[in-house]
Order: sequence, then structure tokens, then C-alpha cells
Amino acid sequence: MPLLSPVTRDSGKAPHCGAFLLCFFLSAVLPLKALSSDGCLPPPDTEKVEVVSVLDGDTLRLRDGRIIRLIGIDTPELGRDGRPDMAGATEAKAVMQRLIGESRNLLYLRKGREKRDRHRRWLAHLYTFESVNISAEMLRRGLGYQITVPPNLAHLSCYRSAETEARKSSSGLWRYPVRSADSLAGDETGFHILRGKIERVGRSRSAVWLNLAGGLAIRITWGDWAGFPLADPDELIGRHVEFRGWLYQRNGEQRVRIRHPASIDW
Repeated sequence: MPLLSPVTRDSGKAPHCGAFLLCFFLSAVLPLKALSSDGCLPPPDTEKVEVVSVLDGDTLRLRDGRIIRLIGIDTPELGRDGRPDMAGATEAKAVMQRLIGESRNLLYLRKGREKRDRHRRWLAHLYTFESVNISAEMLRRGLGYQITVPPNLAHLSCYRSAETEARKSSSGLWRYPVRSADSLAGDETGFHILRGKIERVGRSRSAVWLNLAGGLAIRITWGDWAGFPLADPDELIGRHVEFRGWLYQRNGEQRVRIRHPASIDW
């Protein structure tokens, strides 16, 4: 997980730290909430696991050696290779550690339909022994952004509702404004939430291309487009959109792939 400019993974800065620390303090004392009305409770086929370490706000290591990447959420990155931590990264990790500690390091795990990511981490939903869905709780506190990566769509409505709650209350990362795509330098990568205006629609053999003011192109494969509620992409010309995904460079152009309608609003 609207891109909030102070937490862009390539910004190299972490402004508004005082404001974020205040938000973190408030989030740390908020009561836990299972969000069961949105279907976030664990199913009966979960496995019990033990956590030995928290790597960051959305990744942890189990006693059996597996590294687990939480489904449904992306939290700010801790600094690597000399880079500083992104704003909110240490706070997200600390809250994750507290949630797991309150469950005595024992959790319920539900594997994703797609079991591993490209880094070979295991993809899963995690729940405390009090049936609190950890991804949903982190989203509710504004400590990360909701992400949708098919086919791992379980709890999608719950995770979106949890993020909406944080956004309405300007909690955590949602204190910051959404960044406009036309303000990008053109070399950013990593996860972003952005807004922009569609100036042109293109079609190729493999995908629909939504070209935004400023040069960024949204790519939606024809297979994914079948799940979108529009028959004609040209209807989007002139529309303003808010979208989320991982930016990448190809042929000197900045692009983002959108795989599910939940990742874009117009």
C-alpha cells in the first residue's frame, strides 16, 4: 500500500516524524478488534504456528524456519543498504511484535491460494489466539496499506473496510496527502498509492494501457481486464483515478501493473 509522499520508498526521507510518533502512540493503545462483521475471523482449517522473530511490519519468521509474508497489507520498509527507514516502518514492526507477544508468539495461520511470492516467502493470513486478524488490525491502525494480489483474495472486503476506517480517522500513514502521479521524478520504484488523470488509452496484444498525465502508464492485462466493470477502456479517458501498486521501469518508461479492480478507483 493514494501515494503518501513522505513514505515513498525512494524518497530517502522520513518527514513528519513527530506527528507519526504521536499517531503510533495512539495506535498502540487502541483496543484490539476482530472485525468479525467483515469476515476476518480465522476459518476452521488453520494451522497453529510459533513465531520466533518479526522482520518488519508485514514479515516474520516461524519456529520451523518458514518466512511468512502477510497477505492483504504492505507496510513501510525498514532501511537497507544504507538507506534510512521509511516513515512508519519501525512503528509498524513494533505493533506487530506487540500483537504477536500478546498471543504468546502462537498464532493461527491460513495459507494463501498462491503459496509463495517471488522471494520464496510463504504467503498467509495470520490470527492471534483471540481471533484477531493481524493484517486487518494493522490496517485499522493506519500502519500499512491494503493490497490486492490475485488469487489471494480471502478477507478482501474486511481488509478494505479496515483501511477505510483508518483513512476516515486520518490514522497513522493516512495523515499524509495522496501524491499525484504527475509529480513523480520518473525513477521511483516500489509500492505506491497515487492519483492522476487518464489522458490516453492504448491497447496491445497483451494489455490495456491507461496513460496518465505526467507519463506514468497503468498496465492491465486482458485477462485481468475481464474482471473490471467496464467493457470499453476508452470510457476512462479524462477520468481521474486513484490506484495502488508496484512501480517499475521498462523501455525507459515508468509503469505500474494493476491486477484487480480493488486496486483502482475512478
